[in-house]
Amino acid sequence: MGESELLPYLHAGKIIEQYLGVYYHEDFRCLRYVSFGMNKTGYYGLLFELFDDSGEGLESIYDYSSVEPDNLSGIEFGPFESFMNVLDAIRDVVKLDSNKYLISGQLDEEIIKTN
Repeated sequence: MGESELLPYLHAGKIIEQYLGVYYHEDFRCLRYVSFGMNKTGYYGLLFELFDDSGEGLESIYDYSSVEPDNLSGIEFGPFESFMNVLDAIRDVVKLDSNKYLISGQLDEEIIKTN
């Protein structure tokens, strides 16, 4: 799904996610993804950096352990008054693909397709 399609989903209370790929932290394979949402205070984003715990028997990225214990719920960006502002803030840290957004819960399938 592309960026131009996201606002109706966010306004309906849906969480939008994007898989950002693999990186290595001290020789450990890690995965990164971002999620976006909207609440009473505005638009927000969360950046998740997780150990690839698939070798430990965990099958879902949503069950993997955080690289940083202080960021178990992700690194928060926002709240912002506009969705473009939260996108810009996250783009300062990671590269986003404007056409690869997913409804929350679909990351496991995306990881299988890209790996």
